[in-house]
Amino acid sequence: MNVTYAGEGPPVRHVSSGERESGITVPEEGKETAAAGPSSGGTPAETAAGGSTQSTAGARWKFDTVVIDAGHGGKDPGAQAYGLNEKDVVLGIAQKLGGYIEERLSGVDVVYTRDDDRFVTLRNRGRIANEAGAKLFISLHANAARNRSAHGTETYFLGTHKTETARKVMERENSVIQLEDNPDQYEKLTNGVMETLTQSAYMRQSEFLADLVQDQFEHRADRKSRGVKQAGFLVLWAASMPAVLVETGFLTNRSEARFLGSDRGQALIASGIFRAVRDFKKQYEKGLNLASE
Repeated sequence: MNVTYAGEGPPVRHVSSGERESGITVPEEGKETAAAGPSSGGTPAETAAGGSTQSTAGARWKFDTVVIDAGHGGKDPGAQAYGLNEKDVVLGIAQKLGGYIEERLSGVDVVYTRDDDRFVTLRNRGRIANEAGAKLFISLHANAARNRSAHGTETYFLGTHKTETARKVMERENSVIQLEDNPDQYEKLTNGVMETLTQSAYMRQSEFLADLVQDQFEHRADRKSRGVKQAGFLVLWAASMPAVLVETGFLTNRSEARFLGSDRGQALIASGIFRAVRDFKKQYEKGLNLASE
């Protein structure tokens, strides 16, 4: 196990092939070999960022690192219901997802914002991703609602919320800043600056990944899809790359809590996200300009 430190953040762990969840496998699809990258034209990230298509830029934008962010942790348990803590559920999913990516996607490293039960600030989660040079940032969460019948998955990318439900989810996930030592650092973002960030060069790519995740949840994991949505999540603002926040289901729904608390349920959710990452990588390496679609 290779442990490094990213700035003032927590340890960052790269998964090794020996650290796999026993008894859980991704359906056979064959390992990918590392792609040489597009011979002409830029990758989506190059095009969106206005980067050069010279060989140095090609190396810079090689799809080589994915950061997986298990939400909450430590003194912040997240949603709690039916004996489950959100922080524990999403850590289990994160570890399975990381194992699948490194086992099945040759040349792609996985970095965790946390790999145990610790508290990490929202800003440091993004800092870890930025310092790792990540090409994708995936933040994992579990939902909660007063209505115990509410169920299903939804995936968010950065933007202005368009529904009251999205606003409530955003406020719940952002409320963790009250546990941080300096919550005032986010004030300018919560006062309207967030809206200007929807013009981010990575907005279209994030939406594309979110669509892939929801499609896999519906068809791979047999989950109800609540759709792709936008909201001003601070953890997504902090990451300077395509980024999504995944709500994997409702812990307040008895059936979904049982599913998310099980090894099989976590494996199916992780497998669905893995397939979305795999398909995103294929498009990325084709140099498809998602930003202009």
